[in-house]
Amino acid sequence: MSIDLTFIAQIIVFILMVRVLWKLLYAPLNDAMEARTKKIETGLAAAEAGVEAKARAEAEIAAKLAEAKAKAQEIIAAAEKRSAEIKEDALNKSRNEAEQILDNAREEVHAELERARQSLRAEVASIAMLAAERIVEAELDAKRHAKIIDAIVQEGLGAA
Repeated sequence: MSIDLTFIAQIIVFILMVRVLWKLLYAPLNDAMEARTKKIETGLAAAEAGVEAKARAEAEIAAKLAEAKAKAQEIIAAAEKRSAEIKEDALNKSRNEAEQILDNAREEVHAELERARQSLRAEVASIAMLAAERIVEAELDAKRHAKIIDAIVQEGLGAA
């Protein structure tokens, strides 16, 4: 086997070609593939971080929603309690007003009854005076006259 110069030249050209291809093709291609790999890894890490952030946000939203529901229940309970207090106050106020009206009506009835009694006494006294006048006119006997007047007055006052 003889090695001739063309074969050596072909080996040198092959080696140079491999180096040139390495420098011009394989190295940029390798760098691009590494950059793409890093970009994909960064994207995957960002996606995982996004998933974790989403889970934290959902948990936070659920906690805030539960808190808002609890606060709403507290507000509703307070409103219902206040409503019951207002209702009770209104009921007590109306009862007090009704009692006041009843007391006023009783006082008015009592005053009217007292006026009627006074009027009746005045009428009885007037009747007694009229009877006394007639008796005096009919008889001038003082003893008998006093008995009649006393009887009339007693009847009139006893009825009142």
